[in-house]
Amino acid sequence: MPRPTDDDLFREEEEMVTMSFGDHLEELRIRLVLALMGLAVGVMLTFIPPVNLGRNVLRQLSDPAQKALDKFYAQKAEKRAAEAEKEEKLTPALRSVIPADEFVTQLKKLLPDLALPAPESLRGKEIILPIRQAEADVIKTVADTTEQRSALINTAPLEPIMIFFMVCLVTGLVLSSPWVFYQIWAFIAAGLYSHERAYVKKYLPFSIFLFLAGVLLCFYVILPVTLSILLEFNVWLGIEPMLKLNEWISFATILPVVFGVCFQTPLVMLFIAKIGILTAEDYRAKRKFALMIMVVIAAVLTPGPDIFSQLALAVPMYALYELGIILVNSSAQDAQSEMAGA
Repeated sequence: MPRPTDDDLFREEEEMVTMSFGDHLEELRIRLVLALMGLAVGVMLTFIPPVNLGRNVLRQLSDPAQKALDKFYAQKAEKRAAEAEKEEKLTPALRSVIPADEFVTQLKKLLPDLALPAPESLRGKEIILPIRQAEADVIKTVADTTEQRSALINTAPLEPIMIFFMVCLVTGLVLSSPWVFYQIWAFIAAGLYSHERAYVKKYLPFSIFLFLAGVLLCFYVILPVTLSILLEFNVWLGIEPMLKLNEWISFATILPVVFGVCFQTPLVMLFIAKIGILTAEDYRAKRKFALMIMVVIAAVLTPGPDIFSQLALAVPMYALYELGIILVNSSAQDAQSEMAGA
């Protein structure tokens, strides 16, 4: 892209002066209204009967919890079965000794037509039956512990409908994210020079891609892994987990959106560097502060109080920060090469 001349910058500065603070507020109001209209359309799409997208997403959000809970009970069953089998090997074999004449007498009462020897001929003899109680306990243990259970429980009458509408709202936001991000970048572009607005058009598709990538990564990777790690402690302590519908779905809907927003970090860093506010050296010098801020943001934005979900957000955020430094440095080197070639 050709570099702006001094005359171009002078004309752009005059254009910027004509846009007052009130004009910026009006621009913000217009973009906000348009973004909310797009969000409303996205939410309405989740209620279309043939697809029932909101209900399907709710089921998908429940799947990681159900799979983790099934895994918990399966591991618990294997552990108890192994302990029962070990106990059986250590327990001496048991047997039951029954007088043969009494056994045949009782059997004749149940089955009179059955040809059996006379009880008198068996007097003094015994029948020995082995007892394998430990093996029966193993079968009963596996049957009891692998019983299908629902992963999520409801504790309030209005909780399911509130959760359903929250899922539809977040799903609508993801569906309308291209339009919403367009309005955000359009508002930012309104306060820039014309040569800087070209960066907005260039970075908008990448912004949408990064948001969707963050949402999908969290939904399909971070959530199942985090829940599996948390339930491992239940297996270790032998405590049966009970997941509340409100807490889990809130966690599973908010965290992907937070990931999607945080995935904008390298793009925002590159954009700030392009318009001349910060450089790669500035980002490197502020690494410690950036790391501290990211840890605080992860602690505030993640709905769960556990450290695993906070680290699951803070670590990718810092990795994206380092990626942003690489992109800014590469962009600066390309610009220097163009200037040297000119």
